[in-house]
Amino acid sequence: MSEEPTIAALATAPAPAGIAVIRVSGPRTRKALKTLFLGSHSPTKHPRELCYGKILDHRSKEVIDHALVAFFPSPHSYTGEDVAEFQMHGSLLLVQKILRSLYSFGISPAEAGEFTKRAFLNGKLDLVQAEAIGDLISASSDEALRVAASQMKGKLSDVVLTLGEPLRNSLAEIEANIDFPDEDIEPESLEKLSLTLGELRTKLVGLASTFDSGVILKEGFRVLLCGPPNAGKSSILNMLLGTQRAIVTNVAGTTRDLLEEQATIAGYKYIFCDSAGITETKDEVEKIGIELAKERIPWANLILMVVDASQERIDGDFPWRETLKNVRAVAKRVWLIVNKIDLLPEAITRFAEESRNCDQVFYLSAKTKEGVDFLREGLVEEVASSMPDASASSALVTNERHRDCLIRASKALDRCVNAIVDKMPLEFVSAELRAALTALEEIVGKTWTEDILGRIFSKFCIGK
Repeated sequence: MSEEPTIAALATAPAPAGIAVIRVSGPRTRKALKTLFLGSHSPTKHPRELCYGKILDHRSKEVIDHALVAFFPSPHSYTGEDVAEFQMHGSLLLVQKILRSLYSFGISPAEAGEFTKRAFLNGKLDLVQAEAIGDLISASSDEALRVAASQMKGKLSDVVLTLGEPLRNSLAEIEANIDFPDEDIEPESLEKLSLTLGELRTKLVGLASTFDSGVILKEGFRVLLCGPPNAGKSSILNMLLGTQRAIVTNVAGTTRDLLEEQATIAGYKYIFCDSAGITETKDEVEKIGIELAKERIPWANLILMVVDASQERIDGDFPWRETLKNVRAVAKRVWLIVNKIDLLPEAITRFAEESRNCDQVFYLSAKTKEGVDFLREGLVEEVASSMPDASASSALVTNERHRDCLIRASKALDRCVNAIVDKMPLEFVSAELRAALTALEEIVGKTWTEDILGRIFSKFCIGK
């Protein structure tokens, strides 16, 4: 039986830097260190210590660089295999030379996520924890970091395994009865099992329902600014971002394309999208921008409908009221942002009727900054109020794969309960119990396929 290939890759960013780190993992790691490293202390004799020395070219034996090298013997390493890490000068040319030396020694280039994949296969972490490593690396807000760290510590895994335990026990009891049919299960026991599975299904659905909140923490809360031209959408975007990102002029129709930017407020990530003013126009470019704005409405978690406080009514009505009605029909949440109140302080009374058609109304001036803090606080509260209680025992689902597995498990339990109620043969009950258990085990990786692993680890960078 052939041994697992030894792999190597750059573990730091592929750019010039003060230090670069090359990671090696596999059965040839120890031999490679003995051959390619020259120093007063051998890393293989001083594991888990940084040893200073020279890195040699495998073929010419010339010195490539001076480096600090650490050796982590199996199984006490990240991957569970023999692992070495080279801390060297951050020249990409030196990195390439050392990698070529390792490759000429019979070591293979690592694929994307292969180090973490080996850690999973060797039982160093489960699949949820492996995915959380990728989430931790890509996190761009404090809350995203917190959730990723929680999953790395095993919070979600513990919840899933706890939910799976009664399934495993029930399956064992049902299958024992199938194997030994002389001992019939009492109807009362089946009725109790049906109630237990129903309660378990409710917990699974509840956990799956945290996905929407989890995605917001992980990817960001999406906010679309829309409304009539020249109402101050771009000014408000710049104000929320704290930088002059969008062009602002007195000319209506300045914004013609979608402009997307990210910001972190109170630890939460927001994705703000400015859009073209919605109006009737003959300008073909402006028409395209308006259509893009309309198409983006379902994308947003929240619509900021920005209007001009000083705008006069036409025939007793605001010209943008129909736009607000159309937005309201397809949007998840709509806030009316009455801008330019510095021009008309009594605007609050003018918009009483429109406020009933929105989830909230904010009165502000992008020019004087009056009311801006209230809008920012409102955005934070909007996200915070949608989050599960941080002190609750249930974990947060941030991964679509996990959500899909939970839904599959809950549907299998539905069918299982129906099979019990309909007094179907126990083989049907057993099959659905096993389907539910398999779906839960897929989350943590007790059950997996190469296709699942391929899709997960292909998202990782090479070297992780």
